[in-house]
This record gives sequence, C-alpha cells and structure tokens, in this order.
Amino acid sequence: MKIELTNEAKNKLQSYVDAGKKVILDLDDGFGRFSGEGDCALITKFRIIVVSANEDLSDYPIQLDSNIGEIYYKQSAEDFLDDGLKLEVNPKTQLLIFKNTKEIIDNAVNIIDYDVVKANA
Repeated sequence: MKIELTNEAKNKLQSYVDAGKKVILDLDDGFGRFSGEGDCALITKFRIIVVSANEDLSDYPIQLDSNIGEIYYKQSAEDFLDDGLKLEVNPKTQLLIFKNTKEIIDNAVNIIDYDVVKANA
C-alpha cells in the first residue's frame, strides 16, 4: 500500500529522514511501545512518530511506501487504511491531515520526535 505526502508534508518530515530516522504512522490506541498505557480515547487519533534507526519497531511490522521512503504502522491501524492515502498540511494549524479518497481520518496529526521525548523524560 502507498501513501502520498504533499510537498508541504514532505518538507516537514524530510529533515528527520535525512538524519536516518524511521517514520511511524501511529494510531494512538494505547497499544504499542510508543503509546502510553490507557491513553486511548473514543476518537480516532493518529500521530507521526520519528525514531532512531535502531529503535525496536516490532509493534509496527507493516510498511507503507511513500515519497519519503517507508512509513511503518501497526496492525490495529489497518481498519483506517483505504485507497488514496494522503498526508497534507493544514494551512491554518500547520498540523498534518491524514485522509483517503473517502474521508478525513484525522485532521490534527502531530509530529513527535521520540529522541526529544526520551531526552526530556
């Protein structure tokens, strides 16, 4: 499966990719090593997490092809993936919009650098 990133979305992620980081499209459902226990909610919430190349991605075994390289995701996100996947930038909020040909899945996708999170923990 493939996901398209607009030029604006690509520009937001390219520096991480150039630094050798891996990109995760994470459904924040409380499962997986990057989700806090009990953080799930009754809303659909995705986020982009960029991690070092040596991070354990065993919870994210599936990959999407994209114009910035592979983007990893976990099995539980598959229910939301459909034809025409796309990430674009919301011009007002500067957050990413995750959508497909049928619907906007999440209009406020944050980008989280996991190395920064670990350093501040």
